[in-house]
Amino acid sequence: MASLFKDLAKISAYRDRRFPGTQEEFEDALLRSITVYVGNMSFYTTEEQVYELFSRAGEIKKIVMGLDKNSKTPCGFCFIICVQDHIGFPSEDKIPGRGKGYYSRDDAEDSVKYISGTILDDRPIRVDFDWGFQEGRQWGRGRSGGQVRDEYRTDYDPDILLFYR
Repeated sequence: MASLFKDLAKISAYRDRRFPGTQEEFEDALLRSITVYVGNMSFYTTEEQVYELFSRAGEIKKIVMGLDKNSKTPCGFCFIICVQDHIGFPSEDKIPGRGKGYYSRDDAEDSVKYISGTILDDRPIRVDFDWGFQEGRQWGRGRSGGQVRDEYRTDYDPDILLFYR
């Protein structure tokens, strides 16, 4: 059946090269995940602002702000995270040291569907499912210490605005 609108609750084509499994395992983890990645944020957006916006989609357990690995300052992304075991199911006790994010898949889906594209601090944010937070993923992966995406563009508010107008 044809559709006029993109289903924003579906997983994106993005592939995290550091995921420790196969493409099938990655997609399965995304389909079960209650963790979301938020990108294209202002470097000045606070955790409190993120919490206020995303709590509209559901109850949040924890937010981890992405940091520049050199300066230890925010670099434009965050994770709203949960505890997950190796196959993507929420697990409270199997992996110590992992944070907690949305309590349900429905809450995570609502944040992807309804909050992605929202303007936060004058920037349209991107929200997508993530396979699960692990310590170390909060650091920017770019050569400069920030996000890799920022090293290849000069306009920090790209065509995402056109998609959501």
